[in-house]
Amino acid sequence: MPSHRERDVRGAVRDLLDATGGFDGVYPAGLPEDRGERSGDLRAAAIEPLGTRIAAQGDDVAGALTADATLALTLIARDDDPETRDAAAERLLYLAADALNGVSLAGVTLPASTRIQSWTWRKAVAPERRIEAVLEFQYLVEGWSGFDASE
Repeated sequence: MPSHRERDVRGAVRDLLDATGGFDGVYPAGLPEDRGERSGDLRAAAIEPLGTRIAAQGDDVAGALTADATLALTLIARDDDPETRDAAAERLLYLAADALNGVSLAGVTLPASTRIQSWTWRKAVAPERRIEAVLEFQYLVEGWSGFDASE
């Protein structure tokens, strides 16, 4: 059975977004400028965990657990022209949806539950527009103590 470490899922999201060719940078732990570093990316994405909820499949403590998890995807487009910038931000959203919806991330997530569930356009601050999207996914944990605590 594959590992169900959420960091592996975040890594798979990074790889899939990067493979689209639409991003100058895809960051699995926040944007470079959030860490005080410079970023010259015109098109970028940041991936950060939001939360996970665990549910049991009944009263059997040996049975599988279902994890419902969410990730935040911050999509950024920079351009001096507001119309071009907004069109680029929307394109990044659709590239992400096409790359992530309905796939098994890291061989762990259930494809039917993997999708961008919502997004919010943030107020533009020239020359930047951000879209904050929420990616939801589910995975199964075999047994109540079946979490992968390996490095």
